[in-house]
Amino acid sequence: MSKQNQIIIAIIAVGLVALIAVFGMRQGDDASGTETADTAMPAIGPVGQIDAPDQDLGALETPNPLGEIVLGKDDAPVTIVEYSSLTCPHCGAFHRDTLPALTEKYIDKGLVKIYFRPFPFDPYATAGAMLAHCVSPSARVSFLDILFKRQEQWIQDENPINALQAMAKQAGLSESDFVVCLKDQKRLDGIRDIQSRAAEELGVRSTPTFFVNGDKLEGNQPLAAFEKMLKLLLADFEETQ
Repeated sequence: MSKQNQIIIAIIAVGLVALIAVFGMRQGDDASGTETADTAMPAIGPVGQIDAPDQDLGALETPNPLGEIVLGKDDAPVTIVEYSSLTCPHCGAFHRDTLPALTEKYIDKGLVKIYFRPFPFDPYATAGAMLAHCVSPSARVSFLDILFKRQEQWIQDENPINALQAMAKQAGLSESDFVVCLKDQKRLDGIRDIQSRAAEELGVRSTPTFFVNGDKLEGNQPLAAFEKMLKLLLADFEETQ
């Protein structure tokens, strides 16, 4: 990496640290299987079905302004929306332990699709989320998968920004693309918008938080918790076929 870009990335890293103050959050951890923000956010009641035409779900239905990162078929009858932070250990556990089983049993069979939306609690999670929306659209799901599977390695690296840069390079981002991505104010604003709307309109205050056809499920839940909801939804779907 050139000396000039090293300096730019150092400046970016300092700027990202300042995001903690901007978001008014600090990473927390509890025994509930969620990562939480110390600053309380307003809660709302449970939302209804994501496909209900007579109900405005606001943030849940509004497309990601940076482009959706989605796994599954467009016509899947069940939609899961996940809000997660790339440095959240509970989110990492879900992606490593539960998502593969969900993928095999439901997503690959065209029954479920899942949208991945950023809800970062710290500068490095923010940087990772920005990079996930800079790599090629066809590589975004796999890039997120790598970030979660290698979570402990890059978070504990002496310089996490350098570790992120190495993984972004493997995903196809050049050194200059990496720098440009982390300097993109519009991309940062897009992530802020996703996070603030999820907090204000959906009551999201911890990660991971899921909405399964609109119904909220908080924390790193086991596969059985998802299947309890999915079986009911898929039974209703089958009756209408």
